[in-house]
Amino acid sequence: MMKTIGRHVRRMTLLSAVIALLSMAVVVPAANAAPGDAAVLKGTWVGTYSGYSNSGRKSGLEKIVISLVKGSTARGTWQSRSSATAKWSKPKPVNLSVYAQEDDDSLPTDYISGADADGIYVGKLVTSKNRLVFSYSSPAKDLLVLTLDLKKK
Repeated sequence: MMKTIGRHVRRMTLLSAVIALLSMAVVVPAANAAPGDAAVLKGTWVGTYSGYSNSGRKSGLEKIVISLVKGSTARGTWQSRSSATAKWSKPKPVNLSVYAQEDDDSLPTDYISGADADGIYVGKLVTSKNRLVFSYSSPAKDLLVLTLDLKKK
């Protein structure tokens, strides 16, 4: 009986140690993530958007111009034009933040969130390809949900 209890205690101790080590592997990378420098965002970013709203499919071009950066925050304007029009919309304010930065294959990856008057942006800067990839959602615009793929000009 005592041998059985002793084996059970050793197994539980070993199992607890393995769980603790696995937990550390999950927590440590997140603990190393820190807000990044938004200076990488300064400039003009142009690319495509596509997605859906309650009224159907949407696609076209998006332009974000970041003119002011301070620390991990950036401020600028965004404009868009649908696939059917040649004229850009009026510039509207946008604020972005580099909320975490991690190394991915020896290159920094900047995770970005932000907002404009109608919705929110969540995405990342793919440094190796000089691309901003965002998901944008706007309950105010007919439940609009878009994917943006922008390159720096």
